[in-house]
Amino acid sequence: MPRVGAVLVARRHIWLVACLVTLAVTVSSVTWVVVSRSEEREERLAANQRQLARACAGLLPDALGAFVPDDEPGVLAEFGTMLRPRQESRALLDCTLSWGGGGDAWEPDAQARVRAEAVLTRTSPPALDVGFGVPLPDSALGAVTVDGDRLEGSTVTASLLADCPKGLTGRVRPTRDLLVTVDLPSTADEYDVPKEDRLLASRTAVRVADWVAKKQGCGSEPLKAASGGGAPAEASKLCDWLSAEALRFAPGDWKPDRGASVFSRRAGACGARWDDSAGSADEPAIKAAGAESWSGVLAGGAYDSHRGSDHVPEPDPGPDSGSGSGSGSDGRLDAGKPVRISRSGDDPLLALWARSECDAGPTYHRVTVTPELGPDDGTGDGTDDDGVLEPNERRRLSRQARALLDRYLAAPHGWPKRTHCRDTEIMGEVQEWRG
Repeated sequence: MPRVGAVLVARRHIWLVACLVTLAVTVSSVTWVVVSRSEEREERLAANQRQLARACAGLLPDALGAFVPDDEPGVLAEFGTMLRPRQESRALLDCTLSWGGGGDAWEPDAQARVRAEAVLTRTSPPALDVGFGVPLPDSALGAVTVDGDRLEGSTVTASLLADCPKGLTGRVRPTRDLLVTVDLPSTADEYDVPKEDRLLASRTAVRVADWVAKKQGCGSEPLKAASGGGAPAEASKLCDWLSAEALRFAPGDWKPDRGASVFSRRAGACGARWDDSAGSADEPAIKAAGAESWSGVLAGGAYDSHRGSDHVPEPDPGPDSGSGSGSGSDGRLDAGKPVRISRSGDDPLLALWARSECDAGPTYHRVTVTPELGPDDGTGDGTDDDGVLEPNERRRLSRQARALLDRYLAAPHGWPKRTHCRDTEIMGEVQEWRG
């Protein structure tokens, strides 16, 4: 029996040793896998960071490193005549770098894009009241907007229109207008995007514009020199002409509600709105007024944008023309009968268009007056939500729009005088309301 006990002890010893060896091998294997995967992630992260530094001619900001993943490669698509592309492109530079979002995802986790192109004829004007964040010469115009149409975070877009006096080469025909668009990701929601994210987009747009201008030899001074001077210069006195009292609009307090944050000879805007917190005016009056101008390649883009809504004057409308119709050679509306105007949607307004030749080229001007509509007088089949514009009120609205335009064009510090506009021609009125 002692011999049987010794055998059992030996077997238990062997089993214990086997278990310990197995455990050691398992732990070693797990450790090796963890270390291996960690090294793979570090290598992937390093590769993605190198890709970020090289992509888009090295113009993407280093701050995007916060979006670089360590578990999958970035996806780079870059082409353009300045990048010796694998395929032809009408853009000087068009580059997109994105991360994540593979499989069934409908958008990447984060994406950055830069695009630079020569504008041959026309382009859509940027919003003039949103600002660019950094100073620019008056030959340039910039804006920064935010798009929150993402599942997480948002996209910050900087648009910059710059001047190339010697022209941009490699195009169908010569042009001196350079348009740069930069899209950068932000982790913040649309209304919480910090100032730093906006400035990053602006500065990247300046960097791209200067890079293209230098490569093209287009003769412009570097925008970076202007952008390094602190806060942008304000459009001093640009909208001082918009006086509701001098124009005999609604009495009371008026507050600016839009306007260009800086002066640019490419475009300008001013606007003000009546503060109706004290109640309605004693008689129908003007409750909002504004003026906008667009020069050069922005003029055609602005006109096309309004034409798409049927909100441009036509050369020879009929006497019963409605929304979107002009008024013939003298620019006046037919005002022979009452008009019922819907209060739903945007405020109804009357727009008066003119055109000039200014420093930056052919220019469109558009001034608008918004009436404080009187109550329904029971005529017609309108609803309680309708207002009525009587013939005498329509004629007065035309006179007020013309007075607004004349004051705008003549203001010593206003946009038209500062850009030396001349040879102004009245184009006509447009009724932007639904009757």
